[in-house]
Amino acid sequence: MSGALLLALLVGGALLLAWVLRPPGLPPPGVRLLMIAYVLLGAWALWFGLFAEADAEPAWFLTWKPTVMYWTLAAVMLVAPALGWGYPARAIVGTYFAFSNREWHWINLALSIFMMLLGGLNLYIAATASLGGWEGFKYSCMVNVAALLLLRVTFLWLDALTRFGLYLYGRARSLFH
Repeated sequence: MSGALLLALLVGGALLLAWVLRPPGLPPPGVRLLMIAYVLLGAWALWFGLFAEADAEPAWFLTWKPTVMYWTLAAVMLVAPALGWGYPARAIVGTYFAFSNREWHWINLALSIFMMLLGGLNLYIAATASLGGWEGFKYSCMVNVAALLLLRVTFLWLDALTRFGLYLYGRARSLFH
């Protein structure tokens, strides 16, 4: 399968899933800024994964990628409230939690500080440890992010996926009766 076809399938599938599971209404500007950052970082990864020549990316930049991601997300989470665009932490943690704006402010600030620390720690580990040690650190950070995603799945996506599954079941059942 060619790289362009694979990219088209990945983007098309992501857009279809986003359309089906979209929440009603337009997300706040802070969440839109966060989504733009995710799209740009994902496009960057897809470009080097599918279209760049082998070893086109500098070897030292491999260890910088997580730091760029963490610091970009931290910047978005700090800039959005400063511009009055809301708290992107609501989209990351989940809107089912009923916190006041003051509490969301502190949760957003804590997540942005956590992202900045992870980025700095990533550079420190990359500079002082072996490549294997750095990869172990990178994967342990991925486990923490996966835990945050599981928290999100439990409180929001599980309901949306259940409703979508019931919809598909009803459609399939109507085809056979």
